[in-house]
Amino acid sequence: MKKRALATAFALVSMGVAAQSYHVCSGDGTFVEVPLYNNIEVDLKKAGEEYPQISFLNLTGDKRYFLEYLFALPGIDSITTRKPLVGKELVMYDNDDVTFDAGEETGFDEIVETIVTDELDDESGDFVENYAYESLVTITFSESGVTTMPASVSGVTFEKKGSHLVINSTKGKMRYIVKGKSSDGSLKIYSTKKFELMLGGLTLTNPAGPAINIQSGKSVYFTIGTGTTNTLCDGTTYSAPVITNGEEEDQKGTIFSEGQLLINGNGTLNVTSLGGHGICSDDYIRVRSGKINIESLKDGFHTNDLFRVGRTEKYSPVITVKAGGDAIDCGKGYVLIEAGKLLLTSVGEGVKASYEEVTPDPTITPNITIAGGFVKIETTGSKSSALKATGCYTQSGGVVQAKVSGDGSKIVNVDQNVTIVGGKLTGVATGAVEAVEITPAGGIKCAGDLAITGGTIAVQCTGTGSKAINCDGDITVEGGSVRLLTEGDDYYDGDGYKRAQGINCNILTLNGGILVVNSMMEALATSQVTMGGGIMQLGIDSEDPGCFDWELQQSGGWLVKKYLVHHCYQ
Repeated sequence: MKKRALATAFALVSMGVAAQSYHVCSGDGTFVEVPLYNNIEVDLKKAGEEYPQISFLNLTGDKRYFLEYLFALPGIDSITTRKPLVGKELVMYDNDDVTFDAGEETGFDEIVETIVTDELDDESGDFVENYAYESLVTITFSESGVTTMPASVSGVTFEKKGSHLVINSTKGKMRYIVKGKSSDGSLKIYSTKKFELMLGGLTLTNPAGPAINIQSGKSVYFTIGTGTTNTLCDGTTYSAPVITNGEEEDQKGTIFSEGQLLINGNGTLNVTSLGGHGICSDDYIRVRSGKINIESLKDGFHTNDLFRVGRTEKYSPVITVKAGGDAIDCGKGYVLIEAGKLLLTSVGEGVKASYEEVTPDPTITPNITIAGGFVKIETTGSKSSALKATGCYTQSGGVVQAKVSGDGSKIVNVDQNVTIVGGKLTGVATGAVEAVEITPAGGIKCAGDLAITGGTIAVQCTGTGSKAINCDGDITVEGGSVRLLTEGDDYYDGDGYKRAQGINCNILTLNGGILVVNSMMEALATSQVTMGGGIMQLGIDSEDPGCFDWELQQSGGWLVKKYLVHHCYQ
């Protein structure tokens, strides 16, 4: 710190020099402008104190707003009345609403898949590029029946009833191409080997069950033929399931598979589900390309072990889901999105990793990870979340835009930790307090710890009693940009008034990045704030804001506090 520059600044204040602003400069070339209003108080704490600081307290023209700037002396190089000619200005943020950037729908980052060719690696089986079929069967549906070409294949049997076809196969390296149209037909496949099922222009409705039912635990390369449009629909009610070995066969949606469903191809698939889920697997679903549109009474995608979206070198998937249940539900595994455009509308959760047991299996990790792609989510159900995991949420890339409007709804809601190292997360929560259990809507709800080292986060909550971030553990910010806006009022829960808050956590640590919190009632509810770097701007816009009564330990960084009434001055 340059003592001469600091001494000159205080001399200017004491002499009443008519400066418009002060500029507090750090040693790394950044600076913050401190605007001056009717009067200013400058307080330099003694250098011998553990955390020496300098603070500016401004009284605005209407004598209601106080704007306090608090800087740690170890990080200050100089204070000037003139704007520096060189360096980077750190701009303070305003209270504007959070908005979605339409340009992000085309400007998002993606991870291109690396095709695994090593057969000793289990993942190699996920790539149709590694699969070479030897036998081809073309299946053609019509209103009068179904035909297969060739009519017979060694190791494969065909059972036909009208436009309903059942295939039994013990033969490997098969490809089935399915096309045609029937308003009363279905395809069921039993196979002891993996196979490829290619849609080549198929319109198929089964009024009494799934349109496609794959009763095989093996991998299925589900290829949407390039340039084709395929439309599948189930019925509002399903006929009684087939009993096999004393157990009922599953028939859970318009497209159902017992095994891995590996979706690829560059065509269009339209799925309507009136009685079950849209696309369902009792194993896992991996989407690598294709244009998929789902309208479902229940879940859009419903899977067990994994739901994963990536992209091939040439093609990126585009997925649109409108669901009466969850848009994507992974029951006993995790969700990984690395690429693609996902437009999700649901009454239930947008994306959910839902595994939860009294005695959990430690090998199951019900996490959600966004590493690339564009994910736009809108949920309307009570207590629904855009992103819900009983494990952790991690974002390292991509773009998430989320809007939740149901009572008690959340943007991100996890039972463990949240980690954000990159990408962009923008969320707006407009829901109110859920009437039965007094559950406010909010932004990020984290039962564990929250760590932010990069990326851009913007969250706005307008519901009564809402919290932009509600973390049961600690919050650590090392980098990135975080902007939080809470505009809701307090609410009464029978025990007293509960405040709407920008952040509620145990301990907040800021060592880098930018953290901006504006709230109608209380910007930050925590026991302790530790600052070693970065910028934190706190604002309250209320006649009764409550005090900034947390303990501050500051060895670096920039802290700005803005509020209405002087009796709350810390």
